[in-house]
Amino acid sequence: MLKRSLGGLLLALWLSGCAMQPAPAPSLAALPVAPAQTLQLRFEHAGETHLMIGVLRRDTDSLRLALLSPQGQRLLSWQRDASGAHMESAVWQPPFDAEWLGSRLAWSLWPAEALHQAFAGSRWTLQGSPQQRAIYYRKQLIAKVKMDGHCRLIDDLDAGYQLTITVADAARNTTPCPSF
Repeated sequence: MLKRSLGGLLLALWLSGCAMQPAPAPSLAALPVAPAQTLQLRFEHAGETHLMIGVLRRDTDSLRLALLSPQGQRLLSWQRDASGAHMESAVWQPPFDAEWLGSRLAWSLWPAEALHQAFAGSRWTLQGSPQQRAIYYRKQLIAKVKMDGHCRLIDDLDAGYQLTITVADAARNTTPCPSF
């Protein structure tokens, strides 16, 4: 009986080592401070599409994203600072956590060199070009990121999500993204 319990414990420990570890976050200092940007975000998952407005702000000690409904109701606030990624939502419970959103934003916003540095010594790797990135965990393709001007497409193959981010002008007008 003890042998069986010990075997089960060892199997559980081994399997937990196979679970995907969160992607290491690049240094906030590697992302230049920038004025606030208004974004149009399009989340697609399981045949459903959700359109949202985002306001992204980078200051010296944090990156913040407010997600709003198309009517302007605040859905959630996300922040990454020295203590990590945090998310607050009183109205909407997203199907992802703060770390998931933070890593996907990092993969599309940070310079490739900052991602390479963050991934060094981990099981995460980055490959690609300035317009296309491929994110791997243990040599398994997790996500593809395509960037063209003011458009970014994050295709999370692991979670089955697509997130398209388009920068909007002051009147919330966006230029259509190219066919990715």
